[in-house]
Amino acid sequence: MAWLSGRVAFLTVLSGLVAVHLTAVTFAAVPPNRYSNAVAPSTGYLGAYFAQNWRLFAPNPVAQDRVVQFQVSYRDDAGTLAQTEWIDWTDVELDLVRHRIVGGRAGYTTNKMTSSLGSRYRTLTDAQRRVADEAPEDPPPAWEDLASQLIESGTDPSRESVALSAYLRYERAVVRLGSDIAAARLPDREIVAIRYAIETQAVTPYAQRGGTKAEREAARPDPTQRASGWRAPLTGSAAERAVVGDFDSRHR
Repeated sequence: MAWLSGRVAFLTVLSGLVAVHLTAVTFAAVPPNRYSNAVAPSTGYLGAYFAQNWRLFAPNPVAQDRVVQFQVSYRDDAGTLAQTEWIDWTDVELDLVRHRIVGGRAGYTTNKMTSSLGSRYRTLTDAQRRVADEAPEDPPPAWEDLASQLIESGTDPSRESVALSAYLRYERAVVRLGSDIAAARLPDREIVAIRYAIETQAVTPYAQRGGTKAEREAARPDPTQRASGWRAPLTGSAAERAVVGDFDSRHR
């Protein structure tokens, strides 16, 4: 009978965990409201895997353009540190949307990625943001060191918060994309570090959309930009690098 009691206890605990997880998924999926906002700290672990931002419909339609750019630090033939110009990856991705009328059109990845990264960045303290934005170029901090510095700069240095874990997860995803782009564009160079910049610009306010093109542009809010500090490269697998390189060569 002991084994039966153990099985019942195991199934009870498992059922409880599944119920908690399903509840978390439900709160994460519903349109933003005071309940989903209240439980956000507990549902943050779902962020990188399951997200619904409800930006197609009111009350939160897409209201801004987002651009992500990468800059690559590398060593030239003389071994001297050099940097590329900023690479506008959003423009590369949008080439697919603008020029492919029929077939595999797709939303651009960086638009979704940077939105989630930006929301996680805003959860950091001022001290943590300075750590993230001022990381040096040569050598860039190892990812473990960057995480430690962010933890020590937070309000609770004794543990890594769920919000910080989510921020670093998106940081790594963005830098990994930038690293694969660097590998495609500079195949014979030693890549030292990667950094990214995110630019956002709100659309013209609704009340001013009836004017001329010049009037609409003049009424549009100025863009804002945030550049990260330098990050250690995170190169993907050979298959991933091949996909990024092929896409880059066909659409830039």
